[in-house]
Amino acid sequence: MKIRTLTFIISIFIFLLLLGCSANETSIEKVEANDTAEHSSEKEERNASKTDEENIKQLTIGESVKFEETTITFNEARIEPGGEFEKPTNDNFLIANLTAVNNSKDQEFVMSSLLNVELEDAKGNTYSATILTEAGDQFDGSVEPGETMTGDIPFDVSNSDQYELHFSNPFQSGEATWIIDADELVN
Repeated sequence: MKIRTLTFIISIFIFLLLLGCSANETSIEKVEANDTAEHSSEKEERNASKTDEENIKQLTIGESVKFEETTITFNEARIEPGGEFEKPTNDNFLIANLTAVNNSKDQEFVMSSLLNVELEDAKGNTYSATILTEAGDQFDGSVEPGETMTGDIPFDVSNSDQYELHFSNPFQSGEATWIIDADELVN
């Protein structure tokens, strides 16, 4: 119960911080891996007919996007049944592991899994982050300039063939969406 209260207080604090620092539009762009020039040009040809917005809406596990000066990478998604004290209300816990690298020289990046991230299944059901003490470090907090944060975001989900992880700033426009096929989930 103490953990939930503390998480709620921290989330409210982060919410107020984000509210005070918001602008109208977030700069979002897909980040390409360090490919060779030949491989990179093949990707450019394949994606030539897609707009930047479509590319940001069709990310897969392992791909990154740049939100303003921070690069967000979706590392992996795994399914966990819960532990001795925590059982899912639905079928399982889906744990999304992300990394944020703050490339800014002077601005911290504030991350709140309750405000920035939402999961949607193939039926259109949406899930907010939940608390799972047996997951790794939570993907919440501030990332100072030049620093990196890696953490987990747990969701209590129903079984589905596919999920979408939506990452956005609730006070600005723009969103990145990673597609998660059920066969990509680590058990």
